[in-house]
Amino acid sequence: MDRRAFINKLAFLGLLTSVPIVSAATTRQKANWVNKPGLPKRLQELYPCLYENHLIVAGALEQSSADKATMGIMNASENCYLFDLTKQVWHQGPSLPVKRHHLGLVSCQKGIMAIGGFAASKADPWQVRSDTFILSHLNDHWHQAKPLPNPQAESGYANIAGNVHVISGRGISNGKLTDVDNHVFFDGTDWQNAAPIPIARNSGACVELDKGCIFIGGRIQDEQHENQSRVDFYDSRADKWFELAPMPRACSGIAAAVREHKVYVFGGEQYQYTINQFGKPMMHSKTFDHIWQYDFALDSWKTLPLSMTSTRHGLGAVTTKEGIYLIGGAERAGGENTTNAVELLKFEMLC
Repeated sequence: MDRRAFINKLAFLGLLTSVPIVSAATTRQKANWVNKPGLPKRLQELYPCLYENHLIVAGALEQSSADKATMGIMNASENCYLFDLTKQVWHQGPSLPVKRHHLGLVSCQKGIMAIGGFAASKADPWQVRSDTFILSHLNDHWHQAKPLPNPQAESGYANIAGNVHVISGRGISNGKLTDVDNHVFFDGTDWQNAAPIPIARNSGACVELDKGCIFIGGRIQDEQHENQSRVDFYDSRADKWFELAPMPRACSGIAAAVREHKVYVFGGEQYQYTINQFGKPMMHSKTFDHIWQYDFALDSWKTLPLSMTSTRHGLGAVTTKEGIYLIGGAERAGGENTTNAVELLKFEMLC
């Protein structure tokens, strides 16, 4: 089934009822940036979530002193930071039992699940893990939970109909750290297999939408970190993937959030390799400040006229009643210029 036929079928079955039917005049709006209290530390490679009216950040790369760092001036963190949306303040949450970076966080019925990620040492900063933890209450401590069937990190994460899905990213295949197409979900008791993603990749963004999820962009590690523009929708009712319209630019290290049935994608980074005059490979990198908006009902993308306040990758995005919060990240590719910035993209209706 092609994408348009798929959308038409969903509409016919009434499965796109969450798309508001309003006139163009009533949907005109403007957006602007509002500065919020910064993170207690400079953090990147984070997957924040919303729980009990708090933004939750845990298991990231945290800027540290040179003697503690495992990657440049960055180190895997065991810290958990909680932002009270009512009081608008950050405070320290329960520490993780282990240090992790690229740790997936997902809100679910049992609390907050912390999934996989990487352990790090100076000798090997990319030790992919399968252990998971649950924080049932913000004043509790992290409890060990059922581990993933296989280690995964830099994955896509989504809560679909109460099940926590972990999609693609990096894992172990034939004894090697590589991109994997693994797709599993936690049903509250155990991990179950689901349809593997069509093209394995890491560092994409994943959002829940219409009893499924959308996996956006990413990169293929074994193809010189080549960025992808591909976008796929997972229909949990059929346990099938459908390819959507590609994003405007191939990108990885992005963040995404859903607001009023539109998907907003932020920032990202790119690595490119060229051969110099001496026949040696040279790596070039860049980061982005674009904001892209995807309309699921129309299967179309557009670039917003408003940009981010800086280029950034490895950041987090969370939708709240106020708008979309952007959290942390790095202004340059890799671990350079990591920030503690927290900003709110606030939307206002125009008369």
